[in-house]
Amino acid sequence: MAMEREVQALEARKRAQESQIVMKTMLEKYEQMKNKLDSTKQHLEEKTAQISVQQQLTDKITSMKARIEAYANKKEAVSYLSEHVTIKHEMHVNKLESVKEDMETSETEGKTEEESERYKRMKAGLIDHTERVEALKAMMKENEENFKKREQVKLMLEKQVYLGKRGLLSRQE
Repeated sequence: MAMEREVQALEARKRAQESQIVMKTMLEKYEQMKNKLDSTKQHLEEKTAQISVQQQLTDKITSMKARIEAYANKKEAVSYLSEHVTIKHEMHVNKLESVKEDMETSETEGKTEEESERYKRMKAGLIDHTERVEALKAMMKENEENFKKREQVKLMLEKQVYLGKRGLLSRQE
């Protein structure tokens, strides 16, 4: 009987040791799962931050695109206006030439006081007209320079956006 009890005690110790081993392996598995869960949470937080940055960039690009399209529409309107001004200028130059020819022919025929007065008024009007045309030309030139500067800024911004996108994509990898 003592032997039986000793055998039972040995078996109980053996089972207790096996239980301890099983418990240790389960604790190790628990720690591994806990570490995996923590790393997954951290990775998820990083991806969420990257997505929010990317969304901000996308929003910024969308707003810039809208501004660029509005700018392009304005540019088109300015080009149509410039073309219209050029056509008007050509028409006025043609009229001016025909008026000068008429005046030259009338000068050769002899002038009366009334004709000379009319000639002076017409000449003053033509001078005023040419001054306005020259001012319009200067404004057109200035607008063209401003347009070129805007185009350079637009290209620079597009390049910066492209580089920013590329940098973000390389950081995500």
